Amino acid sequence: MRRQSLRVVLAALVGVLGIVLPLRGQAQPVTVAMGLNKPPYVMDGGTSGLEVDIAREALAAVGLTMRPQQLPPARGLMLHRAGQLDALLSVDEGIGGDGYFSEPYINYQNVAMSLSANKLSIKRIEDLSSYSVAAFQNASMILGERFAAVARGHARYQEYPQQVIQNNLLFTERVDVIVGDKRILHYLSSQLDVKVDVSKPVTVHPIFPLSPRKAVFKDAALRDQFNTGLKLIQANGVYDGILKKYANFQ
Repeated sequence: MRRQSLRVVLAALVGVLGIVLPLRGQAQPVTVAMGLNKPPYVMDGGTSGLEVDIAREALAAVGLTMRPQQLPPARGLMLHRAGQLDALLSVDEGIGGDGYFSEPYINYQNVAMSLSANKLSIKRIEDLSSYSVAAFQNASMILGERFAAVARGHARYQEYPQQVIQNNLLFTERVDVIVGDKRILHYLSSQLDVKVDVSKPVTVHPIFPLSPRKAVFKDAALRDQFNTGLKLIQANGVYDGILKKYANFQ
C-alpha cells in the first residue's frame, strides 16, 4: 500500500516538473535597461556592477534571465513610458508615467570626503562653507536646497563633469573637500595616475541622506517576482556576496 502511494506521489511530481520545466525553458529573457557606465554600479557595458549583479541574481532566484540594455537616462525613460522595456533600473517614483516600482534594492550615499590629516569638522551641509569644495556636475541642483544655498554663496565651490578630477584635486591637496556618491568616489581614487598618492587616509562625512534606488517594471507580476527574488538573495547570502565583491569601493 505504501509503495503504491509512493508511486502515485512520484508520478504527480514528474507531471508537475514536466509542466514547469518547459515553461521555464520557453520564458523570454527580461529586458532590463540601465544607464551608461557608472562604476561601480554599472560597468563593462552593462554586464557587471553592483546594480547589474543584484538585478541579475534577483531575477535568477525566481527562474528568470536578464537581458541588460544600456541607454542614456532620457532615452531609458522614454522607452519605459512607451512600454518598450520590461524594467528600468535606478529610478525613483518621481519619474512620471505608469509603472510598478520594486522595493529598494540598493542605497546610494552622497557624502563629503576630506583628507583625514586635515581634521576638518564637517557635521552638516552648511559646514562646507568654510572649505574649498569640488562637486560633481549639477550637484547644486540634485543635492537639495540646503546644498544649493551653500553653492550659490560660495566663492570656492566648483563642479566638474569628469568626476575623477575631484579625486585628483583632493589627493594633490588643491581642494579641501569633494562631494559625491561614496562608492563612486572610492572607485575613482583607484583610477588616478600612479604618480598621485592615493594612500592618504580619507574621512567620509555622511552629511546627506541615503538615496534608495528602485527598479520600475511595466508589469506588476514581474515586479512582484523581482521583489521575491530580491528577498531570497538577501536571505541566502547572495546579496551580501555581491556587496563583498565590490567591497573595495564601499
